[in-house]
Amino acid sequence: MYYLNHKFQIVKEADIIIVKNCISNKALVTFHDKGIDLAKFKQIMYFGQNKDMDHSIESSEMNLLIDSFPSSFTSCSDHRTASLFVLIRQYTEFLLPAFIAVDRLEMYLNDVEEMIKEKKICEVYVSLDNSLPHLSKLLSEIPFMNITNEEDDDSKKNYDIVITNIRGYEQDELWIEKSEHILFLDINQSSINIGPLVFASKFKIPNFEFDSVKATTHILKHEELLIYFFLERILYIYFFKLYDKTNQIDYFPTRSRICIDRMNLHGYSELVTMYPNFLEV
Repeated sequence: MYYLNHKFQIVKEADIIIVKNCISNKALVTFHDKGIDLAKFKQIMYFGQNKDMDHSIESSEMNLLIDSFPSSFTSCSDHRTASLFVLIRQYTEFLLPAFIAVDRLEMYLNDVEEMIKEKKICEVYVSLDNSLPHLSKLLSEIPFMNITNEEDDDSKKNYDIVITNIRGYEQDELWIEKSEHILFLDINQSSINIGPLVFASKFKIPNFEFDSVKATTHILKHEELLIYFFLERILYIYFFKLYDKTNQIDYFPTRSRICIDRMNLHGYSELVTMYPNFLEV
């Protein structure tokens, strides 16, 4: 199945449909609208054709463009690559207005191309004491991630990121041996707290408040889906280093955490005191 490469975007001005390079802002091709449904045309160009639209005007136009500009499309033959292409397109369309500058967008899109070409994977170690039984499976379905659970055979020493519960300062600090990036979760009877994502090469592990005798908290399945929503977004931003390329994410949880009241769903960002590694406290 063919997909339009991520650096291209489809827009319409008056009765002209434009496929343009969103870095240079130059048109790859323009053509008059011949009764094309723009939403359907974007759908198949961005997310692939389906059999129901094989004989549609939108599909015919896409086939002409593939023949005319083959290097502007990518053919994905396996499920993982196709899923990855779709996920990146979804996030790219969502984040496009938030990029600080064109050069940051270009860096991101170059990273995307390199990642797809070289089939790069984010290695993630999950240690949650079986408190979130559905979460690991959900995370494993993210196409750019490879999940290792704590109960799995752990022959690998270093990971891109560790996701773990807060367990007390002495235990929390040990995760530095596995990764320079540790994402902490703290889930209790009243709230779900996601973050901070600690860059341990720059900052010390915070000394969180921790109740060593707290009772086991039962998390509902739909609450795990809510946690997954936030984790997928955080991991995508982390993997593509978008935290220094986009605005409107001032509270990306590297120095804060996302707090959600489980009863009333009130949510807010709470700052976490972080000390740089070179500063003695």
